Amino acid sequence: MPMPPQPEAAAAMPFPIFLDLTGQGALVVGGGEEAAAKCRLLLPTGAVIRAVASVPGAALEELAAAGGIMLLRRAFAPEDLDGVRLCYVAVEDAKEAAVVVAEARRRGVLVNAVGRPTLCDFTTPAMLQCGPGSIAIGTEGAAPALARDLRTRIEAAVPSAFGTLAAFCARWRDHVTAALPDRDRRRRLWDDVPEGEEAAILERGDAEGADAAMAARLAGAGAAPRRGRVSLVGAGPGDPELLTLRALRTLSRADVVLYDKLVDPRVLGLARRDARCIDVGKRCGRHAMSQAAINALLVREVRSGAHVVRLKGGDPFVFGRGGEELEALRMAGVEAEVVPGITAALAAAARLRLPLTHRGVARGLHLITAHGADGELPAQDWRALAQASGTLAVYMGARTLPRVTAALIEAGMARDMPAIAVENASLPGERRFPATLAEIACTVAAAGVEGPTLVLIGVAVALADTGATPRHAMMRHAA
Repeated sequence: MPMPPQPEAAAAMPFPIFLDLTGQGALVVGGGEEAAAKCRLLLPTGAVIRAVASVPGAALEELAAAGGIMLLRRAFAPEDLDGVRLCYVAVEDAKEAAVVVAEARRRGVLVNAVGRPTLCDFTTPAMLQCGPGSIAIGTEGAAPALARDLRTRIEAAVPSAFGTLAAFCARWRDHVTAALPDRDRRRRLWDDVPEGEEAAILERGDAEGADAAMAARLAGAGAAPRRGRVSLVGAGPGDPELLTLRALRTLSRADVVLYDKLVDPRVLGLARRDARCIDVGKRCGRHAMSQAAINALLVREVRSGAHVVRLKGGDPFVFGRGGEELEALRMAGVEAEVVPGITAALAAAARLRLPLTHRGVARGLHLITAHGADGELPAQDWRALAQASGTLAVYMGARTLPRVTAALIEAGMARDMPAIAVENASLPGERRFPATLAEIACTVAAAGVEGPTLVLIGVAVALADTGATPRHAMMRHAA
């Protein structure tokens, strides 16, 4: 089978715009379903639509009967382009299409010949209509299916009340501009509205209440400095697709982002373009900034009036010191919210198709850290963990793993208990190292792991990846 040609050097990027067609002429040439589809696409724009076709299909006839378009039942003529701003050509014959395109270009009319990229001045994006707002996704006509797939993903992420909220913002825009001449204050106000009281009231269908809330917000914005806030946001294990929708929305509205080394750069790239991103450098063994310094920085930035996102790998409250930061913020009288993230144990288990709990095999899940102060092994009740009959997830355990396994074996856990270490869970460079409890430390050391590593230990770990382990082997340990 022949391979597709290699891509050429990057071409100039097309310039995306939204074209106002209200009251403007739009011409569709062709009589088939493609022509009817373009007419339907143009209907919401307010354009004056004419279709020209010698033999119009049933779909075009229905549109004409409904009064949405003017249908000319004849062949195309150059004068059909008089007063036209935009033209679609949806005909089977290539020569006929070329004639119409040439005449449109001669008259300066934007033209698109369906299915013929070289005869197009513009491409039609996949579109999502949200009330008065529109979202358009284009691939320059190269991969329309991918554009439609992305539209579906975006549609799932758009709040149900987006259209109503967009109309609300449009009504208030001139009032806000007049009341707040300062551009930065206006931006901050509009950043707050989608997550504020106004949006919540609109979801309940109370337009008057939302107007009252907006009026109060506007009065306060002009009279007093903006009050800052902090969001402790879980960035998940690394894969941007595992970021929650709320985390994505919060990150996109941040003025300042304080992030750890464990945060994948692709996740950080989802922040607003003009947000200040500060590397606070927390990673096992390499702390560029102390926890006390991070706490002080959080307070200082929020007191300047900024919306600060503290972006943490995994979940803020699972070995992320989120509790310490939240307590420091409370003591400083700073408003804070917590946006949970997918922790590494859940992500690793999902990738391995490993049930962390399993009826009759693993009746609990225990999350522990193997990294204590100064790199020492923290105190744990090893006997309780060894007898817990569940799955044990060991975070930050690559360096102290020999002592962890020795403590568990000494406490009574079987030497041949299934175990697996996962480095860089969910990332493209993820590596997996299955072994027994007695062997896992040597296996990890021999592999020379450097990325964040999670170790899962327990009977259910035998089910990792294929689920092919005989049932009697699991039951031996479960007993």
